[in-house]
Amino acid sequence: MAIAMAILVVVALIIGTASATFYNGYRRSAKVTEQLKAYQAIDRIMDQNIRNLIPFRWSDELEESRLVFEGKTDSLHFVTLRRTYGNDRGALLFVRLRVEDGELVAEYSSYPRLPWEDEGKQEYAREVIAKNVRSIRFLYAEEVDEEIEFEDTWEEDDHEAPPLAIQMTVEWNDGTSERWLRRTAGSGSNSTFGNRQTSGL
Repeated sequence: MAIAMAILVVVALIIGTASATFYNGYRRSAKVTEQLKAYQAIDRIMDQNIRNLIPFRWSDELEESRLVFEGKTDSLHFVTLRRTYGNDRGALLFVRLRVEDGELVAEYSSYPRLPWEDEGKQEYAREVIAKNVRSIRFLYAEEVDEEIEFEDTWEEDDHEAPPLAIQMTVEWNDGTSERWLRRTAGSGSNSTFGNRQTSGL
């Protein structure tokens, strides 16, 4: 009887250990899967929207032409180009990225959504890109004396066009962080290919 009980205890310990190992492995796998989904979603935003960011101007209430771009440390408002299909409302997409209640959120509008107008006046679609986000931080690249420098904010009064590139750092609730850096489509005027020679004619 004692031997049988000992065998049962050993079997129970083996089953319990195996179950705990399986459960811990499942939790780690689920966490990695969620992280990969978040990274892929952020990659999509950076590749489809930031890469295709363009300079776009719109008149304000005083009929002054203004650049539709607002680059803050913790939020970004811009205009991007997208592919159009039969029922789409045009190739322009107005986008804002920010953190709201621990979530990285993208807000989209096919109609002009302007950073200088009040929130309630503008309609938009909302997408949660990633959860468990503590903060985001943007940096904006510009060329100064043929060198690339990064700024914490991008003020319209100091710049007539969008930045050359945008870097976004995402800090997660567990203290880790990741960075994404993409060049913008609006920086094409600063690019040359090959050796350019000026004709004397």
